[in-house]
Amino acid sequence: RRAVRLAEERSKQLAAEVEEARLALEEQWERESERMAELERQYAIDARRRQQERETEALLRTARELESDDVPAPQNRPMLQQDDEYLSDDELFERARQNLPEWQRLNRIVYKARSIESQTPAPALPKTEEDLEDDAEVVLPFRKPVTDDPDPQQLDGFRRITLTMSWVLFVVVGLVSLGWVGPWPSMIEAHDGLYSGSTSLMSMAFWHVAAWPILWVGMLLYTSYQWAPSQYSAVRNRTTAWYVSNAMLLAVGAKLLAHFQDWGLEVLASIAASVLLVRAVGSLNRYTERTVKERFLVDMPIGLFTGWMMIFSATTVFTALASHNLSDLLWIPEIIWAILVILVLLVTLSRLTLTGRGRMSIAIGFGFGMIAIAGSRLFGANPSFIIVGVALLGLFVIIAATENRRYQIATAAKQALEYLVYADEED
Repeated sequence: RRAVRLAEERSKQLAAEVEEARLALEEQWERESERMAELERQYAIDARRRQQERETEALLRTARELESDDVPAPQNRPMLQQDDEYLSDDELFERARQNLPEWQRLNRIVYKARSIESQTPAPALPKTEEDLEDDAEVVLPFRKPVTDDPDPQQLDGFRRITLTMSWVLFVVVGLVSLGWVGPWPSMIEAHDGLYSGSTSLMSMAFWHVAAWPILWVGMLLYTSYQWAPSQYSAVRNRTTAWYVSNAMLLAVGAKLLAHFQDWGLEVLASIAASVLLVRAVGSLNRYTERTVKERFLVDMPIGLFTGWMMIFSATTVFTALASHNLSDLLWIPEIIWAILVILVLLVTLSRLTLTGRGRMSIAIGFGFGMIAIAGSRLFGANPSFIIVGVALLGLFVIIAATENRRYQIATAAKQALEYLVYADEED
């Protein structure tokens, strides 16, 4: 009986050891399974991150091809490559070319929705200052750039040819009117120096003619950019080129009329050119520039031309009145008319420069002519310190306000970068 009891105890002990070993083995298997699952999950995360980087490179390459600069962030877009396939770099780029335009369209819809949401009044709930700062949305004060160009038309080619011919006339007639080509004297020497700088209180100094070569170069950049393949049917070119082309022809007419007649008809041509250029700036505001190159080669030349023609038109008006002895129109002294016109021009200038990202080029073109007027009033035969003070003070205020707008928009754009991946942040 004792032997049987000992055998039973050993059997129970052996069974307990076997059960303990089984439990330990199951626990070890469970730990190993969890570790393998964690490794697989980490590997999947790393693989997805690497794939997102490949897809981002392909999308950025596609964006540069489209001359766009916005690509949806990885967390805001689906994967180009499905889980059950593997695409080469070329295949991935081809798929990016197919999907990016649609994603950009959806991104614009989201941007507009956020803008509308930000403008919707919030419910009247008590919030702390920190909550209000966190809830604030960044809304840039200009429209989203149009990245999709319409289909090319035959009129697009005619537009570019017409613009080029207008520029050629703009330069050739300018050379003739300035006396640099041909047998005729310079415009500032014609009609006994009517435009030499001392005819009226708004006459410019003789060196104001230096503005025309600058405008020739600027409009050459604008015209040449029209011939870029990516600009063939661009909406901004379609809406501005006709205004600019006709404005150049009207500027040609103004210089010819100022050179070969003294009835003051150049006033009509110069004012008409200014109106067309203001309309062109309005078109630029409706269709925001897509790239920095477009801003430099389209917005800047048009801005310089617009600012210059505004102040040049005022000069032609006062010169025409002075040539007919009508400077004191309606028995009001010329200086009063000059101050009123300068104030009106400054108000108009502010409404143009404080659009878009801040159109400093318009202020520069206008400022060149205003400085020429100030120089003539300080050192010429028809001095007026009041005109100089009003003009330069107003110009300084507008330039400061425009630069402040540019700074504020640049700051807001940096805050909005969390929604987009830009091509210049590729690294």
